[in-house]
Amino acid sequence: MPRRLCTALLVLAVAAVPTEPAAAQAAGHAGHAGHAPTASPQATPEVAAVTQAIRALFAAAEKGDLAALDSMYAGDSLIVMEGAGINRGWTDYRDHHLAPELKEFRNFRYRPFEIEARVSGTMAWANFRYALMADLPDRKVDAVGRGTAILERRGNRWIVRLTHTASRARRAGDPPMP
Repeated sequence: MPRRLCTALLVLAVAAVPTEPAAAQAAGHAGHAGHAPTASPQATPEVAAVTQAIRALFAAAEKGDLAALDSMYAGDSLIVMEGAGINRGWTDYRDHHLAPELKEFRNFRYRPFEIEARVSGTMAWANFRYALMADLPDRKVDAVGRGTAILERRGNRWIVRLTHTASRARRAGDPPMP
């Protein structure tokens, strides 16, 4: 068989293999309209551990526990994107973004919900929604957002390599703070 035809058939064969169950694909498309997915990833101990890592990350941030966050983030290989901003490395994010922000916050509440985690070997990713409330010196923040996290298993722990979040002010139809 000519090489070009072999390559074309291989590409078609790979493209035809679904990467997710059909129910999960359909649920993902329903989510485009702003609706919660109707199907969730298969619950496994690894998925539960990733979900717990996301919850622990938010809880440590809410408490302002930078020492705990130090062990949850991937050090110099961390990337944090918030909206259009980016921080490279835990030290950059901690010193130039998170710590100054946490110093200004009063009555800070930061909660993830609708966490959908997937695991493949030593890598995992999670999509989630979150709610954030805080009192600042000049205003109150009451926002909801969506995010994605990529994690890597190191030993028996899941470490965050990347987060990307974006939020907006809470609207009347948004869920309450979890």
